[in-house]
Amino acid sequence: MASIAERIPLFTPTATTDNQTGCSVLCRAVTHRGLVRLRNEDAFCVLSNGNRQLFAVADGLGGHRGGSIASNMAIDTVKNEFTKWNGKGNDRFVVKAIQKANQDVFSTAQTHPELFSMQTTATVVALENDLLAIGHVGDCRLYRVRNGHLSILTKDHSQAAELLRLHLISPEDAAQHPGRHQLTRSVGSSPFLRVDLLKEKTNPGDSYILCSDGLWSEVSHDVIKNALLEEDIEKSLEELVGTVLEAGAPDNITGIVFRIGEGNGVGA
Repeated sequence: MASIAERIPLFTPTATTDNQTGCSVLCRAVTHRGLVRLRNEDAFCVLSNGNRQLFAVADGLGGHRGGSIASNMAIDTVKNEFTKWNGKGNDRFVVKAIQKANQDVFSTAQTHPELFSMQTTATVVALENDLLAIGHVGDCRLYRVRNGHLSILTKDHSQAAELLRLHLISPEDAAQHPGRHQLTRSVGSSPFLRVDLLKEKTNPGDSYILCSDGLWSEVSHDVIKNALLEEDIEKSLEELVGTVLEAGAPDNITGIVFRIGEGNGVGA
């Protein structure tokens, strides 16, 4: 199959950074409008500052005015907060960054009638040395493969996911439920926002993908796991996007893959 980058325009920044623990972090990111939507309402960023790395994805709510404005505003706020963060307490940073993004999106929507009700999801991942903190609102997902095992580290804030957690529907029903994309929590929906927080210590060889629902909803867990097990993560991300496109790509597609290495063992 021809390279996805050769067939369709993709933005693919590259970052390989060494932090003070001697670990290296390799990442690749792609975003695509998909084959149905008229515009790309996803936004993302990958930033590095010394021993600190930032990965973030926001997905503007489709059908709401200003979805792309909300997602880009949220990412811009997160980037600005990252530049002001002097290290230590990455758990506090991810929560503060999303809450500040919520304030910015909500207040802008209230003062601009044409943007009333604009909202977005936001998942922010901050890596400091070998400590990972995840702030999460919405239905983007962070997956991790460790020792060949795939885990979903975030919880969807959707009607279907809530019903599943209450054991009112099965996982099979949740995958087809009409409420699987109806959010119960989003950035900009109210002046106060509760942010999910997860923390973990990374291990050398851990591979992660942070992605919007336009990617994960169109592929199986096995496909995601096999992609993260690939040695060439750029190729694996292209193949994931290619699979989504072949399935019809009804939504915008965004994914950031990053892998934890040791010293110079992982590189571009």
